[in-house]
Amino acid sequence: MDLTFITGKITYDELSALRNTDLSNQIDFLKEDMLQVEYHDTHLLDVGWYPSFDISGSFQIRVIKNYDWDTPLALSKAGSIRLLIEEIIAAQNLINKDR
Repeated sequence: MDLTFITGKITYDELSALRNTDLSNQIDFLKEDMLQVEYHDTHLLDVGWYPSFDISGSFQIRVIKNYDWDTPLALSKAGSIRLLIEEIIAAQNLINKDR
């Protein structure tokens, strides 16, 4: 998966290993910790698959402000790579408006 649209600093990435094909063929890559991106020293974008290794799960996209993991600024879900990209772009837009 091409992550060149990410505008922050990628600090952890296992998401780019995914191909833009059927996720059921990539189940071994679908886990909770897939991507973390830092923005402006105040925000994190976190992406994972919940529950791990379960094709009935989904990507969860969280925006975390000031490391407050208990109260995410935003939480969304996506069931496909196409929708995941849309949600990541929306999360980046939120981060840029919130700083």
